Amino acid sequence: MENSVQRKFQKALRNLPNLLHGYNIYVNRDKLNLIKLTFTELNPHAKSFADLGGVWKVNAAYSLYTIRNFQISRGILIDTDYPQTIRTRLSKYRNLQTVRGDFSDPSIIQAVGQVDIVFFFDVLLHQANPDWDQVIERYSTNCSCFVVYNQQYVRGQETIRLTDLPLEEYLDLTSDHGEDITRYIYKHKEEIHPTYKKPWRDIHNITQWGITDRGLRETMSRLGFKEVFYKNYGMFINLPAFENHAFVFIRK
Repeated sequence: MENSVQRKFQKALRNLPNLLHGYNIYVNRDKLNLIKLTFTELNPHAKSFADLGGVWKVNAAYSLYTIRNFQISRGILIDTDYPQTIRTRLSKYRNLQTVRGDFSDPSIIQAVGQVDIVFFFDVLLHQANPDWDQVIERYSTNCSCFVVYNQQYVRGQETIRLTDLPLEEYLDLTSDHGEDITRYIYKHKEEIHPTYKKPWRDIHNITQWGITDRGLRETMSRLGFKEVFYKNYGMFINLPAFENHAFVFIRK
Protein backbone atom coordinates (compact mmCIF):
# COMPACT_ATOMS: atom_id res chain seq x y z
CA MET A 1 0.00 0.00 0.00
CA GLU A 2 2.84 2.37 0.86
CA ASN A 3 4.45 1.89 -2.55
CA SER A 4 1.12 2.56 -4.28
CA VAL A 5 0.60 5.82 -2.38
CA GLN A 6 4.17 6.88 -3.11
CA ARG A 7 3.73 6.21 -6.84
CA LYS A 8 0.54 8.27 -6.95
CA PHE A 9 2.21 11.15 -5.10
CA GLN A 10 5.19 11.14 -7.46
CA LYS A 11 2.91 11.08 -10.50
CA ALA A 12 0.78 13.91 -9.12
CA LEU A 13 3.87 16.03 -8.49
CA ARG A 14 5.36 15.33 -11.93
CA ASN A 15 2.12 16.03 -13.79
CA LEU A 16 0.89 18.96 -11.72
CA PRO A 17 1.21 21.36 -14.71
CA ASN A 18 -1.54 19.32 -16.40
CA LEU A 19 -4.10 20.98 -14.18
CA LEU A 20 -3.28 24.34 -15.74
CA HIS A 21 -4.24 22.91 -19.16
CA GLY A 22 -7.46 21.24 -18.03
CA TYR A 23 -6.02 17.70 -17.80
CA ASN A 24 -5.83 15.39 -14.80
CA ILE A 25 -2.60 14.14 -13.23
CA TYR A 26 -2.64 10.89 -15.22
CA VAL A 27 -2.20 12.59 -18.59
CA ASN A 28 1.35 12.09 -19.84
CA ARG A 29 2.76 15.21 -21.47
CA ASP A 30 5.35 13.14 -23.31
CA LYS A 31 2.44 11.57 -25.21
CA LEU A 32 1.00 14.99 -26.02
CA ASN A 33 4.39 16.01 -27.42
CA LEU A 34 4.54 12.75 -29.37
CA ILE A 35 1.18 13.52 -30.97
CA LYS A 36 2.36 17.03 -31.82
CA LEU A 37 5.58 15.75 -33.39
CA THR A 38 3.66 13.21 -35.47
CA PHE A 39 1.08 15.64 -36.86
CA THR A 40 3.50 18.52 -37.45
CA GLU A 41 6.66 16.79 -38.68
CA LEU A 42 6.47 13.03 -39.14
CA ASN A 43 3.06 12.78 -40.83
CA PRO A 44 1.87 16.37 -41.42
CA HIS A 45 -0.76 15.46 -44.02
CA ALA A 46 -2.70 13.20 -41.64
CA LYS A 47 -6.34 14.20 -41.14
CA SER A 48 -7.79 11.23 -39.25
CA PHE A 49 -6.90 9.10 -36.23
CA ALA A 50 -8.10 6.31 -33.96
CA ASP A 51 -7.33 6.46 -30.23
CA LEU A 52 -7.47 2.92 -28.81
CA GLY A 53 -8.34 2.58 -25.14
CA GLY A 54 -8.01 6.32 -24.64
CA VAL A 55 -10.67 6.89 -21.95
CA TRP A 56 -9.43 5.03 -18.89
CA LYS A 57 -7.88 7.38 -16.33
CA VAL A 58 -7.08 10.15 -18.85
CA ASN A 59 -10.70 11.00 -19.80
CA ALA A 60 -10.04 11.07 -23.55
CA ALA A 61 -7.32 13.70 -23.15
CA TYR A 62 -5.26 12.55 -26.15
CA SER A 63 -8.23 12.55 -28.51
CA LEU A 64 -9.30 15.98 -27.28
CA TYR A 65 -5.78 17.37 -27.64
CA THR A 66 -5.59 16.09 -31.22
CA ILE A 67 -9.03 17.39 -32.20
CA ARG A 68 -8.34 20.82 -30.72
CA ASN A 69 -4.87 21.37 -32.12
CA PHE A 70 -4.83 19.89 -35.63
CA GLN A 71 -6.98 19.91 -38.75
CA ILE A 72 -8.81 16.65 -38.13
CA SER A 73 -11.64 15.55 -40.38
CA ARG A 74 -12.37 12.34 -38.45
CA GLY A 75 -11.32 11.08 -35.05
CA ILE A 76 -12.43 7.83 -33.42
CA LEU A 77 -12.10 7.02 -29.72
CA ILE A 78 -12.61 3.40 -28.65
CA ASP A 79 -12.82 2.02 -25.13
CA THR A 80 -14.82 -0.47 -23.10
CA ASP A 81 -16.05 2.04 -20.50
CA TYR A 82 -17.36 5.58 -20.92
CA PRO A 83 -18.47 7.55 -17.85
CA GLN A 84 -21.53 9.63 -18.72
CA THR A 85 -19.71 12.87 -17.94
CA ILE A 86 -17.10 12.00 -20.56
CA ARG A 87 -19.72 11.08 -23.17
CA THR A 88 -21.45 14.41 -22.59
CA ARG A 89 -18.18 16.31 -22.88
CA LEU A 90 -17.21 14.58 -26.12
CA SER A 91 -20.61 14.88 -27.79
CA LYS A 92 -20.00 18.51 -28.79
CA TYR A 93 -17.14 17.51 -31.11
CA ARG A 94 -18.80 16.52 -34.38
CA ASN A 95 -15.55 15.25 -35.87
CA LEU A 96 -14.94 12.86 -32.94
CA GLN A 97 -16.79 9.55 -32.93
CA THR A 98 -16.96 7.46 -29.76
CA VAL A 99 -17.20 3.68 -29.91
CA ARG A 100 -17.80 1.46 -26.87
CA GLY A 101 -16.23 -1.98 -27.02
CA ASP A 102 -13.04 -3.99 -27.40
CA PHE A 103 -10.87 -2.31 -30.03
CA SER A 104 -9.47 -5.71 -31.07
CA ASP A 105 -12.91 -6.94 -32.12
CA PRO A 106 -13.07 -7.41 -35.92
CA SER A 107 -16.45 -5.65 -36.14
CA ILE A 108 -15.03 -2.57 -34.44
CA ILE A 109 -11.92 -2.59 -36.63
CA GLN A 110 -14.21 -2.73 -39.64
CA ALA A 111 -16.24 0.18 -38.26
CA VAL A 112 -13.05 2.22 -37.78
CA GLY A 113 -12.11 1.67 -41.40
CA GLN A 114 -9.36 3.74 -43.00
CA VAL A 115 -7.52 6.18 -40.73
CA ASP A 116 -4.21 7.95 -41.13
CA ILE A 117 -2.88 7.38 -37.61
CA VAL A 118 -3.58 4.94 -34.77
CA PHE A 119 -2.58 5.66 -31.15
CA PHE A 120 -1.47 2.65 -29.09
CA PHE A 121 -0.84 4.27 -25.70
CA ASP A 122 -0.18 1.85 -22.81
CA VAL A 123 -2.38 -0.84 -24.35
CA LEU A 124 -0.28 -3.32 -26.32
CA LEU A 125 1.08 -5.12 -23.25
CA HIS A 126 -2.53 -5.84 -22.18
CA GLN A 127 -3.67 -7.50 -25.41
CA ALA A 128 -4.22 -11.26 -25.39
CA ASN A 129 -6.58 -13.42 -27.43
CA PRO A 130 -5.98 -11.76 -29.85
CA ASP A 131 -2.40 -11.06 -28.89
CA TRP A 132 -0.72 -7.67 -29.21
CA ASP A 133 0.95 -8.44 -32.56
CA GLN A 134 -2.31 -9.79 -33.99
CA VAL A 135 -4.06 -6.55 -33.01
CA ILE A 136 -1.39 -4.53 -34.82
CA GLU A 137 -1.74 -6.73 -37.87
CA ARG A 138 -5.51 -6.27 -37.93
CA TYR A 139 -5.15 -2.49 -37.94
CA SER A 140 -2.22 -2.42 -40.36
CA THR A 141 -4.41 -2.91 -43.42
CA ASN A 142 -6.41 0.26 -42.65
CA CYS A 143 -3.71 2.53 -41.23
CA SER A 144 -0.49 4.00 -42.58
CA CYS A 145 1.01 5.29 -39.30
CA PHE A 146 1.27 3.82 -35.81
CA VAL A 147 2.11 5.94 -32.76
CA VAL A 148 3.13 3.64 -29.91
CA TYR A 149 3.91 4.43 -26.29
CA ASN A 150 4.33 1.18 -24.39
CA GLN A 151 5.91 -0.25 -21.28
CA GLN A 152 8.61 -2.36 -22.94
CA TYR A 153 10.26 -5.40 -21.39
CA VAL A 154 14.02 -4.91 -20.92
CA ARG A 155 15.07 -8.04 -19.03
CA GLY A 156 15.88 -9.90 -22.25
CA GLN A 157 15.69 -9.88 -26.03
CA GLU A 158 12.67 -12.16 -26.33
CA THR A 159 9.05 -11.13 -25.84
CA ILE A 160 7.38 -13.24 -23.14
CA ARG A 161 3.81 -14.03 -22.11
CA LEU A 162 3.80 -12.94 -18.48
CA THR A 163 0.73 -14.88 -17.43
CA ASP A 164 2.56 -18.11 -18.32
CA LEU A 165 4.94 -17.40 -15.45
CA PRO A 166 4.38 -18.65 -11.89
CA LEU A 167 2.25 -16.22 -9.91
CA GLU A 168 4.97 -14.97 -7.59
CA GLU A 169 7.35 -14.39 -10.50
CA TYR A 170 4.61 -12.48 -12.31
CA LEU A 171 4.01 -10.27 -9.27
CA ASP A 172 7.72 -9.71 -8.81
CA LEU A 173 7.99 -8.36 -12.37
CA THR A 174 4.78 -6.34 -12.52
CA SER A 175 4.44 -5.05 -8.91
CA ASP A 176 1.75 -5.66 -6.29
CA HIS A 177 -0.59 -3.18 -7.95
CA GLY A 178 -3.81 -5.07 -8.63
CA GLU A 179 -2.57 -8.11 -6.76
CA ASP A 180 -6.06 -9.21 -5.70
CA ILE A 181 -7.44 -9.46 -9.24
CA THR A 182 -4.21 -11.09 -10.44
CA ARG A 183 -4.48 -13.83 -7.81
CA TYR A 184 -8.13 -14.35 -8.74
CA ILE A 185 -7.23 -14.66 -12.43
CA TYR A 186 -4.51 -17.20 -11.70
CA LYS A 187 -7.04 -19.33 -9.79
CA HIS A 188 -9.66 -19.08 -12.56
CA LYS A 189 -7.49 -18.86 -15.70
CA GLU A 190 -9.60 -21.01 -18.00
CA GLU A 191 -13.03 -19.87 -16.82
CA ILE A 192 -14.85 -17.54 -19.21
CA HIS A 193 -15.17 -13.91 -18.19
CA PRO A 194 -18.87 -12.94 -18.16
CA THR A 195 -18.33 -9.61 -19.97
CA TYR A 196 -15.36 -10.18 -22.27
CA LYS A 197 -16.41 -13.74 -23.27
CA LYS A 198 -12.89 -15.13 -23.17
CA PRO A 199 -10.81 -16.86 -20.46
CA TRP A 200 -9.98 -14.81 -17.42
CA ARG A 201 -6.27 -15.31 -18.18
CA ASP A 202 -6.70 -13.24 -21.37
CA ILE A 203 -8.54 -10.16 -20.09
CA HIS A 204 -6.91 -6.77 -20.59
CA ASN A 205 -7.25 -5.62 -16.96
CA ILE A 206 -3.78 -6.96 -16.12
CA THR A 207 -0.40 -6.91 -17.85
CA GLN A 208 -0.27 -9.82 -20.28
CA TRP A 209 3.02 -9.41 -22.14
CA GLY A 210 6.60 -8.37 -21.75
CA ILE A 211 7.14 -6.92 -25.25
CA THR A 212 10.72 -6.21 -26.27
CA ASP A 213 11.81 -3.50 -28.69
CA ARG A 214 13.13 -6.19 -30.99
CA GLY A 215 9.82 -8.01 -30.96
CA LEU A 216 7.86 -4.87 -31.79
CA ARG A 217 10.28 -3.79 -34.52
CA GLU A 218 10.26 -7.21 -36.14
CA THR A 219 6.47 -7.20 -36.18
CA MET A 220 6.25 -3.75 -37.73
CA SER A 221 8.90 -4.53 -40.34
CA ARG A 222 7.12 -7.75 -41.29
CA LEU A 223 3.92 -5.74 -41.84
CA GLY A 224 5.70 -3.25 -44.10
CA PHE A 225 6.33 -0.32 -41.74
CA LYS A 226 9.51 1.65 -41.10
CA GLU A 227 10.50 3.26 -37.81
CA VAL A 228 10.78 7.06 -38.06
CA PHE A 229 10.96 7.93 -34.35
CA TYR A 230 12.10 6.29 -31.13
CA LYS A 231 12.69 7.57 -27.60
CA ASN A 232 13.31 5.92 -24.25
CA TYR A 233 11.57 7.78 -21.44
CA GLY A 234 13.06 5.69 -18.67
CA MET A 235 11.90 3.15 -16.13
CA PHE A 236 8.18 2.57 -15.75
CA ILE A 237 7.30 3.63 -12.18
CA ASN A 238 9.48 1.46 -9.91
CA LEU A 239 9.68 -1.65 -12.12
CA PRO A 240 13.22 -2.34 -13.39
CA ALA A 241 11.96 -4.88 -15.94
CA PHE A 242 9.96 -2.24 -17.87
CA GLU A 243 10.74 1.08 -19.53
CA ASN A 244 8.50 3.60 -21.26
CA HIS A 245 9.45 3.60 -24.95
CA ALA A 246 7.85 5.63 -27.73
CA PHE A 247 7.81 4.77 -31.43
CA VAL A 248 6.34 6.11 -34.63
CA PHE A 249 6.06 3.73 -37.59
CA ILE A 250 4.99 4.72 -41.11
CA ARG A 251 4.15 2.38 -43.95
CA LYS A 252 7.10 1.89 -46.29
